Amino acid sequence: MLRAGDYETIAVEVTDGVAVLTLNRPEQRNSVDDRMHSELASIFTAVRRTSDVRAVVLTGAGDTFCAGGDSSPSRRFETFTGLTPIEEARAIVESIVDLDQPLVAAVNGDALGLGAILATFADTAFVARGARIGDAHVRGGVTAGNGSAVLWPLLIGLNRSKELLLGATILEAEEAARIGLVREAVESNEVLPRALSVAQEWAAMPALALQTTKRILNVHLKTAVAQVLPFGLALEELTLAPLMEARRQQ
Repeated sequence: MLRAGDYETIAVEVTDGVAVLTLNRPEQRNSVDDRMHSELASIFTAVRRTSDVRAVVLTGAGDTFCAGGDSSPSRRFETFTGLTPIEEARAIVESIVDLDQPLVAAVNGDALGLGAILATFADTAFVARGARIGDAHVRGGVTAGNGSAVLWPLLIGLNRSKELLLGATILEAEEAARIGLVREAVESNEVLPRALSVAQEWAAMPALALQTTKRILNVHLKTAVAQVLPFGLALEELTLAPLMEARRQQ
């Protein structure tokens, strides 16, 4: 069951069957710290179990959607779920893919790293003009294993995905929309209204028909997740291990 009081870093508001989830660390550009990572690992499962939520919008507070993982020295890579960080990363992706209700991303600003993964794993995404989107894990010495290498080949093709991920390329919103990584680039003041409009339209559809159709379509994605994600996360854990250990010993 989705309850706003269960989350510290994600604001929750439900109106007329539409849940708006807002990543809520605007002073840190909604970067994902340990608390938010744990909350992301559980919130979509809570949404799925809430029958009066029929559609979901994911957005960010302030002028950034999500700047990726929090790289501040204070981060310890600890969790609040009992899972390891890598297990949480898997839970984030799998719980989004398992979400029966349609998910619309209102990408109000930059969506980088994990932010880009959240934006593109949504069923559709509107992105503010001028915002940047991309996964530069490789530039930071970390395997891009937590989702983009699973999904993006399905959206934009294998070789184009290689160009983006191996080159740690950051795209402008307009280019991301042109190649099909997101639905559309719109003016910043239109992002949330457009996302809400689509979410409300989907929420008004017959729920069982809508959700079972989404399940069918997501079989394609679940197959890729099952085949690729565990391998990708194992390699990401390998490259992250020295950093995580150093932080924990500080």
